[in-house]
Amino acid sequence: MHMSAKGSDLVRRYLFNAAKSAIQHNAAVSDLYARLRKKGTRGDVALGHCMRKLLHQVFGVWASNQPFDEKKARTRHLPTPEAPATRLSSADSSQPNPDVPSETETAAGHKRDVLPEEKVVTAATVSVGPSPASVNQATGTSAGSVDYAFLRDQITIEQVLSHLGYLDGLRGSGEERRGPCPLHDSAGQGKPDFSANLRKNVFHCFHRDCGQAGNVLDFWAAVHSLSSYKAALHLADTFDLQIQPEQRRGARNMNRKPK
Repeated sequence: MHMSAKGSDLVRRYLFNAAKSAIQHNAAVSDLYARLRKKGTRGDVALGHCMRKLLHQVFGVWASNQPFDEKKARTRHLPTPEAPATRLSSADSSQPNPDVPSETETAAGHKRDVLPEEKVVTAATVSVGPSPASVNQATGTSAGSVDYAFLRDQITIEQVLSHLGYLDGLRGSGEERRGPCPLHDSAGQGKPDFSANLRKNVFHCFHRDCGQAGNVLDFWAAVHSLSSYKAALHLADTFDLQIQPEQRRGARNMNRKPK
Protein backbone atom coordinates (compact mmCIF):
# COMPACT_ATOMS: atom_id res chain seq x y z
CA MET A 1 0.00 0.00 0.00
CA HIS A 2 1.12 3.53 -0.68
CA MET A 3 -0.18 7.04 -0.16
CA SER A 4 -2.31 8.21 -3.05
CA ALA A 5 -1.04 11.12 -5.13
CA LYS A 6 -4.58 12.33 -5.75
CA GLY A 7 -5.88 15.45 -4.04
CA SER A 8 -4.34 18.75 -3.10
CA ASP A 9 -0.58 18.78 -2.52
CA LEU A 10 -1.02 21.81 -0.27
CA VAL A 11 -3.52 20.07 1.99
CA ARG A 12 -1.33 16.97 2.16
CA ARG A 13 1.65 19.12 3.12
CA TYR A 14 -0.35 20.76 5.91
CA LEU A 15 -1.52 17.38 7.19
CA PHE A 16 2.04 16.00 7.04
CA ASN A 17 3.36 18.86 9.20
CA ALA A 18 0.40 18.56 11.58
CA ALA A 19 1.03 14.82 12.03
CA LYS A 20 4.72 15.43 12.79
CA SER A 21 3.68 17.86 15.50
CA ALA A 22 0.98 15.51 16.77
CA ILE A 23 3.56 12.75 17.28
CA GLN A 24 5.16 14.99 19.92
CA HIS A 25 2.10 16.68 21.44
CA ASN A 26 -0.91 14.40 20.80
CA ALA A 27 -0.83 11.38 23.12
CA ALA A 28 -3.10 9.18 20.99
CA VAL A 29 -1.13 9.85 17.82
CA SER A 30 2.16 9.44 19.68
CA ASP A 31 1.05 6.04 21.01
CA LEU A 32 0.02 4.92 17.52
CA TYR A 33 3.38 5.95 16.06
CA ALA A 34 5.26 4.15 18.85
CA ARG A 35 3.24 0.95 18.36
CA LEU A 36 3.84 0.92 14.60
CA ARG A 37 7.55 1.59 14.93
CA LYS A 38 7.84 -1.16 17.55
CA LYS A 39 6.29 -3.62 15.08
CA GLY A 40 8.92 -2.64 12.51
CA THR A 41 6.84 -0.30 10.37
CA ARG A 42 8.92 2.12 8.33
CA GLY A 43 8.97 5.68 9.65
CA ASP A 44 7.29 7.36 6.68
CA VAL A 45 4.60 4.66 6.56
CA ALA A 46 3.93 5.08 10.28
CA LEU A 47 3.65 8.82 9.74
CA GLY A 48 1.03 8.20 7.06
CA HIS A 49 -1.03 6.22 9.57
CA CYS A 50 -0.70 9.13 12.00
CA MET A 51 -2.01 11.51 9.33
CA ARG A 52 -5.08 9.28 8.94
CA LYS A 53 -5.50 9.07 12.73
CA LEU A 54 -5.38 12.86 12.97
CA LEU A 55 -8.11 13.17 10.33
CA HIS A 56 -10.27 10.76 12.34
CA GLN A 57 -9.85 12.95 15.41
CA VAL A 58 -10.76 16.08 13.48
CA PHE A 59 -13.84 14.37 12.05
CA GLY A 60 -14.85 13.19 15.52
CA VAL A 61 -14.71 16.75 16.87
CA TRP A 62 -16.63 18.05 13.87
CA ALA A 63 -19.31 15.36 13.99
CA SER A 64 -19.92 15.52 17.74
CA ASN A 65 -19.64 19.31 18.23
CA GLN A 66 -17.60 18.57 21.35
CA PRO A 67 -14.08 19.74 22.25
CA PHE A 68 -11.26 17.26 21.80
CA ASP A 69 -10.71 15.08 24.88
CA GLU A 70 -7.12 13.84 24.79
CA LYS A 71 -7.58 11.48 27.72
CA LYS A 72 -10.62 9.85 26.14
CA ALA A 73 -8.90 9.51 22.77
CA ARG A 74 -5.90 7.83 24.34
CA THR A 75 -7.77 5.40 26.60
CA ARG A 76 -9.64 3.95 23.63
CA HIS A 77 -6.62 1.83 22.78
CA LEU A 78 -5.66 0.91 26.34
CA PRO A 79 -6.70 -2.49 27.80
CA THR A 80 -10.24 -2.39 29.15
CA PRO A 81 -10.37 -3.20 32.88
CA GLU A 82 -12.24 -6.34 33.78
CA ALA A 83 -15.79 -5.90 35.06
CA PRO A 84 -16.44 -6.78 38.73
CA ALA A 85 -17.31 -10.42 39.34
CA THR A 86 -20.63 -9.45 40.91
CA ARG A 87 -21.89 -7.98 37.64
CA LEU A 88 -22.12 -11.37 35.84
CA SER A 89 -23.46 -14.68 36.99
CA SER A 90 -22.01 -18.07 36.04
CA ALA A 91 -24.82 -18.56 33.51
CA ASP A 92 -23.96 -15.50 31.42
CA SER A 93 -20.24 -15.20 32.13
CA SER A 94 -19.46 -15.95 28.48
CA GLN A 95 -21.52 -12.98 27.25
CA PRO A 96 -19.80 -9.64 26.65
CA ASN A 97 -20.47 -6.82 29.08
CA PRO A 98 -22.84 -4.39 27.32
CA ASP A 99 -21.58 -1.50 29.46
CA VAL A 100 -18.02 -1.85 28.14
CA PRO A 101 -17.77 -0.65 24.49
CA SER A 102 -15.68 -2.71 22.13
CA GLU A 103 -12.64 -1.31 20.36
CA THR A 104 -14.45 -1.22 17.01
CA GLU A 105 -17.34 0.76 18.49
CA THR A 106 -15.06 3.47 19.86
CA ALA A 107 -12.54 3.69 17.05
CA ALA A 108 -11.97 7.36 16.27
CA GLY A 109 -13.64 8.52 13.08
CA HIS A 110 -15.73 5.37 12.43
CA LYS A 111 -18.73 5.87 14.70
CA ARG A 112 -19.85 8.52 17.09
CA ASP A 113 -19.81 7.64 20.76
CA VAL A 114 -23.17 6.31 21.94
CA LEU A 115 -24.60 9.06 24.12
CA PRO A 116 -27.10 8.31 26.90
CA GLU A 117 -30.68 9.15 26.12
CA GLU A 118 -31.95 12.42 27.48
CA LYS A 119 -34.24 12.30 30.48
CA VAL A 120 -37.91 12.65 29.64
CA VAL A 121 -39.48 15.63 31.37
CA THR A 122 -43.27 15.66 31.45
CA ALA A 123 -45.15 18.92 31.42
CA ALA A 124 -48.72 20.07 31.14
CA THR A 125 -48.14 21.75 27.77
CA VAL A 126 -45.47 20.79 25.27
CA SER A 127 -44.66 22.99 22.30
CA VAL A 128 -42.41 21.63 19.58
CA GLY A 129 -40.44 24.31 17.72
CA PRO A 130 -37.61 24.23 15.21
CA SER A 131 -34.34 22.94 16.61
CA PRO A 132 -31.51 25.47 16.93
CA ALA A 133 -29.08 25.59 14.03
CA SER A 134 -25.90 23.61 14.44
CA VAL A 135 -22.62 25.49 14.61
CA ASN A 136 -21.48 23.53 11.54
CA GLN A 137 -24.36 24.66 9.34
CA ALA A 138 -23.74 27.37 6.78
CA THR A 139 -24.89 30.86 7.73
CA GLY A 140 -25.26 32.15 4.21
CA THR A 141 -28.75 33.46 4.82
CA SER A 142 -28.02 35.42 7.99
CA ALA A 143 -27.31 39.11 7.85
CA GLY A 144 -23.66 40.03 7.54
CA SER A 145 -22.47 36.50 6.79
CA VAL A 146 -20.09 35.58 3.98
CA ASP A 147 -20.14 32.58 1.67
CA TYR A 148 -16.36 32.26 1.33
CA ALA A 149 -16.43 29.62 -1.39
CA PHE A 150 -18.90 31.64 -3.44
CA LEU A 151 -16.72 34.74 -3.03
CA ARG A 152 -13.51 32.96 -4.07
CA ASP A 153 -15.17 31.61 -7.22
CA GLN A 154 -15.60 35.18 -8.46
CA ILE A 155 -11.94 36.21 -8.29
CA THR A 156 -8.62 34.68 -9.35
CA ILE A 157 -5.24 35.03 -7.73
CA GLU A 158 -3.93 36.37 -11.03
CA GLN A 159 -6.37 39.30 -10.79
CA VAL A 160 -5.33 39.98 -7.20
CA LEU A 161 -1.60 39.83 -7.97
CA SER A 162 -2.08 42.13 -10.96
CA HIS A 163 -4.16 44.58 -8.95
CA LEU A 164 -1.51 44.76 -6.21
CA GLY A 165 1.34 45.10 -8.74
CA TYR A 166 3.03 41.79 -7.86
CA LEU A 167 2.31 39.81 -11.03
CA ASP A 168 4.99 41.49 -13.16
CA GLY A 169 7.64 40.59 -10.57
CA LEU A 170 6.98 36.86 -10.91
CA ARG A 171 8.74 34.67 -13.46
CA GLY A 172 7.21 32.03 -15.66
CA SER A 173 4.77 31.91 -18.54
CA GLY A 174 2.62 28.93 -17.54
CA GLU A 175 0.26 28.39 -14.68
CA GLU A 176 3.10 28.31 -12.12
CA ARG A 177 4.77 31.65 -11.28
CA ARG A 178 7.77 32.12 -8.97
CA GLY A 179 9.43 35.15 -7.48
CA PRO A 180 10.23 37.07 -4.28
CA CYS A 181 7.54 36.76 -1.64
CA PRO A 182 5.46 39.96 -1.39
CA LEU A 183 4.45 39.03 2.16
CA HIS A 184 7.89 39.17 3.79
CA ASP A 185 10.26 40.54 1.10
CA SER A 186 9.02 44.08 0.63
CA ALA A 187 12.08 45.12 -1.37
CA GLY A 188 11.70 42.20 -3.79
CA GLN A 189 15.43 41.44 -3.70
CA GLY A 190 15.31 37.99 -2.09
CA LYS A 191 15.17 34.49 -3.47
CA PRO A 192 12.19 33.24 -5.49
CA ASP A 193 10.56 31.58 -2.49
CA PHE A 194 7.05 32.59 -3.49
CA SER A 195 4.98 30.36 -5.78
CA ALA A 196 1.53 31.06 -7.21
CA ASN A 197 -0.54 28.61 -9.24
CA LEU A 198 -2.81 30.64 -11.51
CA ARG A 199 -4.99 27.64 -12.38
CA LYS A 200 -5.60 26.39 -8.85
CA ASN A 201 -5.67 29.93 -7.40
CA VAL A 202 -3.33 29.05 -4.54
CA PHE A 203 -0.01 30.40 -3.29
CA HIS A 204 2.82 29.23 -1.06
CA CYS A 205 5.97 30.80 0.36
CA PHE A 206 8.72 28.29 1.02
CA HIS A 207 10.84 30.63 3.16
CA ARG A 208 11.25 29.11 6.61
CA ASP A 209 10.47 32.40 8.38
CA CYS A 210 7.33 33.04 6.33
CA GLY A 211 5.73 29.80 5.17
CA GLN A 212 2.35 31.37 4.43
CA ALA A 213 0.09 29.54 2.00
CA GLY A 214 -3.53 29.23 0.99
CA ASN A 215 -6.08 30.49 -1.49
CA VAL A 216 -6.78 33.91 -2.95
CA LEU A 217 -8.68 35.07 0.14
CA ASP A 218 -5.86 33.95 2.42
CA PHE A 219 -3.41 35.96 0.31
CA TRP A 220 -5.59 39.08 0.47
CA ALA A 221 -5.90 38.72 4.25
CA ALA A 222 -2.14 38.27 4.66
CA VAL A 223 -1.27 41.27 2.49
CA HIS A 224 -3.63 43.60 4.39
CA SER A 225 -3.21 41.95 7.84
CA LEU A 226 -6.94 41.30 8.17
CA SER A 227 -9.05 38.50 9.56
CA SER A 228 -10.78 36.20 7.08
CA TYR A 229 -14.12 37.90 7.56
CA LYS A 230 -12.81 41.46 7.21
CA ALA A 231 -10.62 40.41 4.28
CA ALA A 232 -13.64 38.93 2.52
CA LEU A 233 -15.60 42.18 2.91
CA HIS A 234 -12.60 44.23 1.80
CA LEU A 235 -11.99 41.99 -1.22
CA ALA A 236 -15.66 42.13 -2.22
CA ASP A 237 -15.68 45.92 -1.93
CA THR A 238 -12.45 46.30 -3.93
CA PHE A 239 -13.52 44.11 -6.86
CA ASP A 240 -17.29 44.69 -6.57
CA LEU A 241 -18.07 41.06 -5.72
CA GLN A 242 -21.08 39.46 -4.02
CA ILE A 243 -20.58 37.81 -0.65
CA GLN A 244 -23.74 35.66 -0.90
CA PRO A 245 -25.54 33.99 -3.81
CA GLU A 246 -28.78 35.66 -2.70
CA GLN A 247 -27.34 39.05 -3.61
CA ARG A 248 -27.04 38.06 -7.27
CA ARG A 249 -30.57 36.67 -7.38
CA GLY A 250 -31.90 39.77 -5.61
CA ALA A 251 -30.23 42.05 -8.15
CA ARG A 252 -31.79 40.12 -11.05
CA ASN A 253 -35.23 40.36 -9.46
CA MET A 254 -34.87 44.12 -8.98
CA ASN A 255 -33.88 44.63 -12.62
CA ARG A 256 -36.72 42.48 -13.93
CA LYS A 257 -39.57 44.60 -15.31
CA PRO A 258 -43.00 43.92 -13.87
CA LYS A 259 -45.52 42.41 -16.24
